[in-house]
Amino acid sequence: MKLRKIALALVAAAISLPAFADSDDKERVFDDRWRLHTMLGAQLADDSDTDNGGQAKLGFGKPLSPYLMLDAHINYSELKTTKDDVYERSAAGLDVLFFPFGAFELDASALQPYFGIGVTYHEIDFVGQRQSDYGSDALVGLHYDLGTVALRAEARYQVDRIHEKGILEDDFFYTYAFMLGFSVPFGDKPLPYNYDSDGDGVPDRLDKCPNTPRGTPVDSTGCPLDSDGDGIPNFRDQCPNTPRGAKVNVNGCSIDDDRDGVPNDIDQCPGTPYGVPVDVRGCPLDSDNDGVPNKIDQCPGTLPGMKVNSRGCVISQTVDISGVHFEFNKARLMLDSKTVLNNVAKALTNEPDVRIIIAGHTDSVGSDAYNKRLSQQRAQSVVDYLISKGIESTRLRAVGYGESKPIADNNTEEGRERNRRVELQVISPNS
Repeated sequence: MKLRKIALALVAAAISLPAFADSDDKERVFDDRWRLHTMLGAQLADDSDTDNGGQAKLGFGKPLSPYLMLDAHINYSELKTTKDDVYERSAAGLDVLFFPFGAFELDASALQPYFGIGVTYHEIDFVGQRQSDYGSDALVGLHYDLGTVALRAEARYQVDRIHEKGILEDDFFYTYAFMLGFSVPFGDKPLPYNYDSDGDGVPDRLDKCPNTPRGTPVDSTGCPLDSDGDGIPNFRDQCPNTPRGAKVNVNGCSIDDDRDGVPNDIDQCPGTPYGVPVDVRGCPLDSDNDGVPNKIDQCPGTLPGMKVNSRGCVISQTVDISGVHFEFNKARLMLDSKTVLNNVAKALTNEPDVRIIIAGHTDSVGSDAYNKRLSQQRAQSVVDYLISKGIESTRLRAVGYGESKPIADNNTEEGRERNRRVELQVISPNS
């Protein structure tokens, strides 16, 4: 039906119009919520041959300023003539309403008069004929705001154009409508532009901490001052110089649950028994870095990289001694190798029950016999050096494997370099 399309178009036009305040005054805030209203009442015509009838209206309103509202609506009414003919009127309209006392100001009075004008598109059904055309309305009313709902009374003068003879003798049909109803706004009422609920001097629209206690000094965002950034405001921070990022208690002081002197936020071993010496990470001291704290380490000074048992003593394993080098095609140790072997000797001194096999390996360059002999000589050079550092010869044995146990591809330089190696095969008495 054409009237339905017109009604939808009028409602869409109302929705598409943006609410506006004075563009040069951003602080001007008004109650611009959408409103649904419904009204019932009576209609009468100024034609003496037409009796009274009823009228109902449903609409949506949108304030455009404190004084102006756009109102889209649909309504239906009937009039019965003295001959019992029924004049049916369906209409869709768009009104512009003016509230002279600023009904939509946030502190406006509850009772507000208004007046306005509107355009309609109506459909008339009378004496078996139907036609549609445009018309106009003029209206006055009263609006009484009760908070969550408002009462509304309205009187309208409605002018409908009748362009076809036969329905009525005149070109226009004039009616009056008197209606009562209510209006319901959607959503919460806006707050004043600079509303400051906690009284800290920062408006709620900028306040990131809207419930600050009265009298508390705040920053530009409305949050209590927190000089050390620990989340505890200055006014109740008992440790105001806590390092950035430190976890603190309700008093703003760093937490140290295990009382080892290292706060929780940097303590990597938070469950350390009370009284155990710890390092800067809060972990029990472990001088040889074997994973067993000094307090229970029965073999301190273990060579780095060796696997140990729960007592901190090495277990049977094979360890590649990186950094041990020999002169080209010779078994003579290079100077940098002695630093590495000095550490090995120290570790063996701390592990008196451990025996080791020094295993020499070569790449595949040269004959098998030559490589086996060279690897044996190099392994023996390592044994001799360790003996010179005080390690008993009965704990050491040299074995040359030549090229028989490669760990990489001998077809590449990188692979051959990896295959030229010296390993410690540790034999623990507890294995």
